[in-house]
Amino acid sequence: MPQNGILIFLLIFIVLSLLAQDMPIMRIVSERILAAVNYTSWFPDPLKASPDNKRLIQVGYKQYIILDGKPYGKLYDSISTPIFSPDGKRMAYAAESNNKQFVVIDGIEGKRYESIKEDAIVFSPNSQREAYPAKIGSKWVMIVDGKEGYQYDGLGIPIFSPDSSRIAYAAESSGRQLVVIDGKEETYFDKVGTPIFSPDSKRIAYAANLNDKWFMVVNGKMQKAYDGVGAPVFSPDSKRLAYIAQQNGKQFIVLGGKAGDPYDAVSTPIFNSTGDHIAYIAQLFRSQFVVIDEKKENTYDAIGEGSLKFSPDGKRLAYLALVGDRWMAVIDGRGGKLYDAISEGHPIFSPDSKRTAYVSQVGDRMTVVLNDSEGKHYDDIAEDSLTFDPDSRYVIYAASSGNKWFIVVGGKEGRKYSDILANGKVVFESSNNFRYLAERNGFIYVVEEKIAR
Repeated sequence: MPQNGILIFLLIFIVLSLLAQDMPIMRIVSERILAAVNYTSWFPDPLKASPDNKRLIQVGYKQYIILDGKPYGKLYDSISTPIFSPDGKRMAYAAESNNKQFVVIDGIEGKRYESIKEDAIVFSPNSQREAYPAKIGSKWVMIVDGKEGYQYDGLGIPIFSPDSSRIAYAAESSGRQLVVIDGKEETYFDKVGTPIFSPDSKRIAYAANLNDKWFMVVNGKMQKAYDGVGAPVFSPDSKRLAYIAQQNGKQFIVLGGKAGDPYDAVSTPIFNSTGDHIAYIAQLFRSQFVVIDEKKENTYDAIGEGSLKFSPDGKRLAYLALVGDRWMAVIDGRGGKLYDAISEGHPIFSPDSKRTAYVSQVGDRMTVVLNDSEGKHYDDIAEDSLTFDPDSRYVIYAASSGNKWFIVVGGKEGRKYSDILANGKVVFESSNNFRYLAERNGFIYVVEEKIAR
């Protein structure tokens, strides 16, 4: 092709690309009434959406379940906040009748006990198994897949392995504590922490105390003892283990059995997606900073708790930093604009790791900052709703203006509702189709949208 022809082709390609970027977003909306609003306002968590936003549980005024708008199960003296399984197809909750408590799973009542630990009812990651602690007389037993385990004086929360094949939990007997793994008792110690499985489900670690010294136990083997240790953190490839340790008033990170530099305080470390980088927050005197692979970043008045995160590709790092009385996002070591406040847990990365976004406060208004550019200012933005579409094209969030809530996609406001439920959570079925729950005129809707350009 002649040189002029190549230039013309490139110009046409660039123009078409720019036009595609400027084309308005078309949103095709469909609504389906899921239920009438019918729940008690005094219940601590009266609405519970399934992970896929297809189903909804409400707790009725007289302690019964309303599932997808229809009464479900029996009327009880009291019930706990229901939970969905990870796949959204199963449901469980604790109930009480005639002074006995039991767990109802998929509408089937379990055995009656003196008490049920309501906040310890769990489904396995594959949604096929369930476990919870129950009380028999003065003793506690772990119920796993409907079968009772050994009796103990106390029990912790059951932990399933990522592949759902294994289960572990902390227990107490005669003043001493131990971890039970797959029904088998480990060594008794003075105290133990919550057990954690590695991502490949082959390793398990937990903190333990003996004779006033703390240490990590990995696959049954005691590691080096310290004055204190934190929770274990495995790398995504399961090959590396890190945790906080304390000795002589200083804290540091132990990685692969090797202690890092000591500081006044450190945060729980995080690994990147490939497991070859580790980062954490450290404090010396009144200043805080991020440490990446034992290299210090810039010093600030504070680092936002829960804000430190790697990008999905593991190559970038972001966190929030406090300068005086204002906050800014630090991305790849570079600080952004200072704001009155930035939402906890932000910034977030797009799936392709190329874009960042966070919710910030300007006066009494809220805005989303996308790659350092502020969007429209709103009365409120649901902090937990901020996300990107799977193809990283649009930033999406729930916002309110004039007492109405709506979903914003790529800067375009959607249909107005009195509320967007489930903290504004949007669930994608595909790169162009998403779903959320909304309330209007006393009804709860499943709203499904298709993005077209």
